Amino acid sequence: MIRQSKTEMWRKFLTSATRDQVLQALRYTKPGGQQTTKALKSRTGEVAESWEEKAEWIKEEAFPKPLKGVGRKARKEGGEMWKMITDEDIQEALFNQSVQKAPSQDRLGFKAIRLLWDWDSQRIINIIKVSFRLGIHP
Repeated sequence: MIRQSKTEMWRKFLTSATRDQVLQALRYTKPGGQQTTKALKSRTGEVAESWEEKAEWIKEEAFPKPLKGVGRKARKEGGEMWKMITDEDIQEALFNQSVQKAPSQDRLGFKAIRLLWDWDSQRIINIIKVSFRLGIHP
């Protein structure tokens, strides 16, 4: 009887609840927001305990700022590093990726690129080398 009463009350709530009320109920029923993370210790020994400090440290560590002038300088001088990439490097990189990965903006997944490799591998190699030469992630 109690279970039936709870079910009826829940259904009644869901049919008449506003968006904010539903989100509030979700916060009460799902753990996650109430979980805490331990304090983080930096390489220099500093300790971050607030959420803002932790977020800032994680951002700095996971997404470091590029060194000033390194990328631009390589492109201005012709960027010869791309010449060190061999056809075998490209093939190895392509075939070591999972075909389950989501396709990028061009809508081509690794499975499709591997099929294209069988038909015209030299074209893929040229596209990738030109991308590196121009400083574009292929």
